[in-house]
Amino acid sequence: MRNHIHFLPVCIRAFSFVIPILLLLLWSPSITAAADDELENYTFTLTQSTGSHTFWTTPPSERVFKDGAPPEETGSQILVYAAKNEFEPFQIVVNPASSGAVQVTIGDFGTGVTAELYQVKYVNIETVSDNLGRTGDYPDPLWPLENGANVNLTAGENTAFWISLNLSGAAAAGDHLGSVTIGGTSIPVNLHVFNFSVPEELHVKSQMNFSHNAVLQKYSVSGTGDNYWMYVDMMKQFFIDHRLTSKSPLWSGGLTSSGGASYINYNCDTQALSDPWDIWGFEKPAKKYLDGIGFEEGELFNGGVGFPSFMAITFQNNDSSQDQRPSTFCGSSRSVNDWYTANNPDSVYNTKWKDYMYATQEYLRGLGYLDRAYYYMANEPQDDEDYKAVAWYANLLKSAASDLKLMVSEEPKEEIYNNEAFPGAKIDIWLPVLNNYDPDVSHDREKNHQEETWVYFLHGTRPPYYNPITLDHPGIESKFTGWLLWKYRIRGIAYYSLNNWSQNPWTSPMTDGHNGDTFMFYPPSEDNSAIDYGANNHRLVPSIRLELMRDSLEDYEYLYLLNGGANPVVDVVNDSDAQADKIISSLTSYTRDSQFMYNLRKYIGQYLGNEIAEIPDLSPPMLHDRSQGEPDNYYINFQNPAGEPAADPLKVDDKTYMKIGWSEYDQVLGYGWYGDMAHVKYQYLSSAPNVLQGSILYDDWGREKTFEFDLPNGLYQVTVSVGWQGRTYSHNQIVVEGVDFVVDEATSPYLVRTRMVEVQDYKLTMEMGIFDKYTMLNYMEIKGKSDVLGDLNGDFSADLTDAVLVLKILAGRETGALNSNADANADSALGLEEAIYILQKHAGL
Repeated sequence: MRNHIHFLPVCIRAFSFVIPILLLLLWSPSITAAADDELENYTFTLTQSTGSHTFWTTPPSERVFKDGAPPEETGSQILVYAAKNEFEPFQIVVNPASSGAVQVTIGDFGTGVTAELYQVKYVNIETVSDNLGRTGDYPDPLWPLENGANVNLTAGENTAFWISLNLSGAAAAGDHLGSVTIGGTSIPVNLHVFNFSVPEELHVKSQMNFSHNAVLQKYSVSGTGDNYWMYVDMMKQFFIDHRLTSKSPLWSGGLTSSGGASYINYNCDTQALSDPWDIWGFEKPAKKYLDGIGFEEGELFNGGVGFPSFMAITFQNNDSSQDQRPSTFCGSSRSVNDWYTANNPDSVYNTKWKDYMYATQEYLRGLGYLDRAYYYMANEPQDDEDYKAVAWYANLLKSAASDLKLMVSEEPKEEIYNNEAFPGAKIDIWLPVLNNYDPDVSHDREKNHQEETWVYFLHGTRPPYYNPITLDHPGIESKFTGWLLWKYRIRGIAYYSLNNWSQNPWTSPMTDGHNGDTFMFYPPSEDNSAIDYGANNHRLVPSIRLELMRDSLEDYEYLYLLNGGANPVVDVVNDSDAQADKIISSLTSYTRDSQFMYNLRKYIGQYLGNEIAEIPDLSPPMLHDRSQGEPDNYYINFQNPAGEPAADPLKVDDKTYMKIGWSEYDQVLGYGWYGDMAHVKYQYLSSAPNVLQGSILYDDWGREKTFEFDLPNGLYQVTVSVGWQGRTYSHNQIVVEGVDFVVDEATSPYLVRTRMVEVQDYKLTMEMGIFDKYTMLNYMEIKGKSDVLGDLNGDFSADLTDAVLVLKILAGRETGALNSNADANADSALGLEEAIYILQKHAGL
């Protein structure tokens, strides 16, 4: 017997209460997890291709470039999945052997299904927005075509057709076989309709700035007669069909004008609002576009369902420190004595303004619109004076109209809600730019103060953050929004310009170094001139980005239904979270695989339609050979691969380290970075404690980065080092797979942290940095194989679960793969000695 055996009586006495449990576990029936279903392929060359025309298809979230190669895989029909009351697009690409015209015709998909045809057009990108872009012709505009249109093709060049299917509630569940005929070749399209409906109500709020007048001008709509109202209704319907709300959903009516002055009638003596202005005022437009009840008897807008929110009042300019209310109100002239610097809330002007705000609140309450209204009171406050002004004015407004919601486009800031000079300010809706969004702070404000958060996107929203506005980014980024909103309990989105055509987006797509900025619609002529009235059959020209944003908001509604018809709650886990987590790993890490996303959505739809009993536990496909097999140990030194340390291979303590520098993510390599790579730096310090900590990667401008490393799914013990010998950097940040390693901490000179993380998408993801702050990264160790003695299951601890595995070995039961490093006595066997070792450890012996 080996030397551990004399401890056996002690171990048995110490653990006599455990042995029956172990035996019960040992002989309990085993539970087998259901295997993942295979992923359906949506990118393939169609078998209907001929010598004259090659036809292929790919998901709408994949950009089709003119020079893109047809896929090697083949398929005989296009597969489309959608619910009732949903829009769903698909793409067909044709590459002709010779130039010429073809006719494009969409066949019938059955009752309740209509189709719109577009040609994917291109804008010339002269300068990329960032490292995710490419120059040259870039697909984005969707040019409206009539069914049966003739289209010119260029030899050897892809032309993509975008078909948007609109399913009403009358569409029958099941398969609908339709077709698209191009140049005489009929391509079958199988539309599968899930047996449920996407809700009519919009469960994501939004504020999308849109110029109705710009559309009227470019489409040559004159006057205010029937043509005018047809366009007004068309624009409103287009927005609600895209599950979006414009900044002015009641246009051309409204409640107030700029600065908050009443757009309808306000009686200063009786403090009462009234609306004699009919369709040009507030009440009739609100009845139509908020309640869905039309101007005429029996007329409905959008089937009787209107927009979920509207901006009732707003500011005049972006200087938050300035008083932007009307200069004269109810006979009183506004002066500096009426603003925060004087702190005189009961001045004559302020008293009259408070009366007006209270009257506005009660007017909206009486009409049933108060819960949907908000006062957008300040935009991007920048400094202490701005914060004081916003806090003071919020307190003034709430003192008069406590239930009127206030919005500020800024992340929740203590400088506002707990301002030293004017404490206690309540902002009902915070609106940060995505790259300034802090979920911990926002969740606290919602949970404990009933303040919700929306997000918006700017030209400064750069990688590693996604941006659905960026024209020259992968299309799938525009599909992320709904999933991200769900994961982070974000209640709405905003964007400051959907159709600024002051410069021609067809020819000049870049503004502020950002392609696509200020437009998600295109003017109806490529030279930006007005077209004749009715020349394109009154159709707007959307972008691929806009259409995919609608898709993402419909995906949100799938998650809403999966959660039992309820929005997610902060700090409460729900059934949809596990699905959203598969797409959105963090604020800067996403699953960029279109095939995986469309498959996941398909299975959610099948589950909601009662076609399957459970949603398969899908994982994204493995993209690199390293992701196959069992977890292993990986060692990375972050350094200039061509610089110091120069040893090749680089071995430290019998471990071989990969040399990885600032390389963008590469599928062939199976690793790399996402983010702005313009100012990245290397440093090597011979004075450091070792060559690993002498190696440093950092961004000289303090820009955040995301690093991905392909490997098998599983549990890993990760160690990360940050620091710089002889220096202190105060704001280092490292997060791996959502686990905090270093959180806004100082190095003196190094921090080395080890944590357990779980990889579920075949990629270990590390988020690095805080905006405008340095993080000095040295090395990373990723251990997928435990070296803990007695750790049979490889979870980096020796515990009772491992003891059960020993008993299974002794009983001849199947255990699955075991960790060979668990051998406690180095006899190259796992058995009773390991069980004794584990029990001794737990007994403290």
